Amino acid sequence: MGLFSRFKKSTPTTDDDVRTDDELTDDDELDAQDADTDTEAVDSADEDADIDAAESDDAAESDDIDEEEALLEKSAPFDRSDNGPFDISEEYPEHDRLDLGALKVPVVDGMQVRLDTDDDSQRVLAVTLIHDGGGIQLQAFATPRSEGLWNTVRSQLAESVTKQGGESTELHTSLGRELAIEVPAKTESGRPGKRAMRFAGIDGPRWFVRAVFSGKAVTDDEVRAELSALFRGVVVDRGQEAMAPRELIALTAPQVDQGETEEKHEDELNPFERGPEITEVR
Repeated sequence: MGLFSRFKKSTPTTDDDVRTDDELTDDDELDAQDADTDTEAVDSADEDADIDAAESDDAAESDDIDEEEALLEKSAPFDRSDNGPFDISEEYPEHDRLDLGALKVPVVDGMQVRLDTDDDSQRVLAVTLIHDGGGIQLQAFATPRSEGLWNTVRSQLAESVTKQGGESTELHTSLGRELAIEVPAKTESGRPGKRAMRFAGIDGPRWFVRAVFSGKAVTDDEVRAELSALFRGVVVDRGQEAMAPRELIALTAPQVDQGETEEKHEDELNPFERGPEITEVR
């Protein structure tokens, strides 16, 4: 069984006033003095209301700015620079890694590597590491040096899942903030069920790497831990060329012997096919 196999897939899409009007009523039976007093009180109340409204608007605007700034903050494990994923400019431990250009991914015995290519351009868009029945797909994106993507992407994913009638749960793990999702799907027998996946993302210097766990990596803690360790061992080479924020960084197919590019066997895991994580709903 060869180390590499390829399958084609289209380019992923990347792959986000309450106003209270006070109504005042005049009483015709009030005398002139009372009317003058009420007018002054109303004017004072209107001024107070205008001040309160202005302060409320300022607070709302401040909240919006704070929320926007929070979304743009980088999101990564506190020990990222020490334990990865690493930037090419940082010190990182020696390991057997497969050079895919922008991503140098660790390899271990028994692991399979699949490259996801675009139908038209044949660009390598993602790499999937498969081990012990679980898979983790990795994609790299460009970001500004001072801004991150994962907070925004995570929020957009959760919103998309909700629109599909699914559920999402934010988790705090060794990879930082992850998103566990369940979306409606059909079992192989055609019955309604659910598909479970887990998304993780890590912001680095001028790059963001998104990970999608599938297969046993969703349900088996040990398998997921092994694949998470591989993720932490990745080295990212963003390059120095100018790139737009969120732009997908294409990978480079490695040069391998022809004998290692055999077509995949039927018993190999395809992370884009429904697997054991689908449960039937009765």
